[in-house]
Formats: sequence, C-alpha cells, structure tokens
Amino acid sequence: MSDDNFKDFKEFMVAIVNFLQPIANGINRALKDPETIKVIENIAHWMHETERTSPFMDKILSEIKSNSNLSEAEYTLSYKQIFTLLSNSNNIESTNLFDLINQSYFREPLLQCFDKIEISNNFKKRKNIIEEAFKLYELQFYAGCLSILHSQIEGIITDYLIFKKILRKEIKNGKTNFIVNSDQQKKENVRGLKRKLELAKNINENFSRLEIFEFDNNSNIKFHNERNDVLHGSNLDNFTIERCLILFIWIDSIISSIYKDEFLNSLSSNENNQKSAP
Repeated sequence: MSDDNFKDFKEFMVAIVNFLQPIANGINRALKDPETIKVIENIAHWMHETERTSPFMDKILSEIKSNSNLSEAEYTLSYKQIFTLLSNSNNIESTNLFDLINQSYFREPLLQCFDKIEISNNFKKRKNIIEEAFKLYELQFYAGCLSILHSQIEGIITDYLIFKKILRKEIKNGKTNFIVNSDQQKKENVRGLKRKLELAKNINENFSRLEIFEFDNNSNIKFHNERNDVLHGSNLDNFTIERCLILFIWIDSIISSIYKDEFLNSLSSNENNQKSAP
C-alpha cells in the first residue's frame, strides 16, 4: 500500500470512528439511564412470561374454540386479559377461564360502562345489580348469579330498544307494556325476550350473534328458551359456573357494543355540529 493510499485509509477509519463514537456514547449513557434499564427489564420479563404462559394460553384458547357455548368469548375477551390472568396466577396449572370473572380487569371496565353510557337512570341502576351477580359468582352461589344475569340481560336490551326508539314503554292499569314504534295502526305489544332480540338484531353484530346463539349447540335451546326455563323454574340443572361465565361474557359483549355505538355516535354528532357552526 502506497503512502497516499495508507493516508486515505487512515483518514477513512478516523471518519468512521468519529461517526460511531457519539452513537456508542449515546448507547452507553442510555444503558446507565434508570428508565432505559426499566424498559429493558420489562421487555425481558414480558418475553419470559410469554414463554412460561404459552402452553396454558394455547390450552385456554383451544377450549374456547372447541366449546360452542363460549363462541362469544372469541369476539369479546382479549389476549391481554387471558395473558394477565395466567401471568398473575400463583398456580398456573389449575388456572382456567372461570377465574377471569373474579378479576378486577374484567369487572371494572364492564361496570364503568354503566356510568359512561347515557341511556336512562333505569340503565344506570343495573350496575349495582351486576355487582351483586359478581359477588354471588365469587361465593359460588351460581343459582342466584345466573338468575340475576338472565333478568338483567333482558333488561339491558329493553332499555336500549327504548333508547333507540324501537320500543316505547306504556303503563296501563298498573301494568307495564312495551310497544313497537311503527307506522302500523295496530299496536304490537312485545312480550318476551325472543321478540326483543328479533328487534335488536339489526342494531349491531353483537345483538345479531346473540339472537342466533344456541346453548350446547342445540337449536332447541336458544337464548330466550334457556332464560324462560331458568326464570320460570322449570330448569334446575343449569345453575353452573359455566352458564354464569357464558352470561357474563354476553353481558360484557352487549354492554361494550352499546358503549362503542354511543361513543361513535357522539363523535359523529360533535363533528356535524362543528361543520354546521358558523
């Protein structure tokens, strides 16, 4: 190598060192920064927990897919909720989906929706009743829990149908009636959950899925059939933890869909008001 070539090479290497040195110094400073160290530690912990929980996560997800009763869980429950359930468990081998209902990160967002959704005072009162259902579930009093959930899911649907002006409430001779709002002269008095679900199914996909849902993959056990049998006292066999889980998932689904619809409607209304403002 000639002296000129060596000089050029040396200058090139010096330029590279000068370029890389600030980067190296920055990395070195970052590695000593407490916040950076914390981020790295959190990433390492997340990677470890992901590997540790992975087989149990696969097991729960497989159970959801194979059990038609839990079909709505695929739409409603998040990966984060199940991951947190497993990661926080002291006995991961025995942890299952039933344990999720007792966790604050499932309960609180659902209960908070009752405060955020502006439908009616009647709707807001349901929050305390759902809280009672959670307590009964935790105490393993599944008959009381299931009875509350069946009654409240119909009440929630009724409240929303009235809010959407699909139904109206009339009290005559001390009896409450729910009348379909329509142009027809003859009044349709709605009795029962079956008709309410038919009226609600076009509101959003969640209501539509509930309307066609079947317990135990049996076309004779639609949601309204089971509700009637339980609350009228003819079905004494389904006061189980799984039935309660199914209804909590459906209530979470319906409430979340109502919150989403009304939030989006509120945004759209605000945008229209801004456009029309002078």
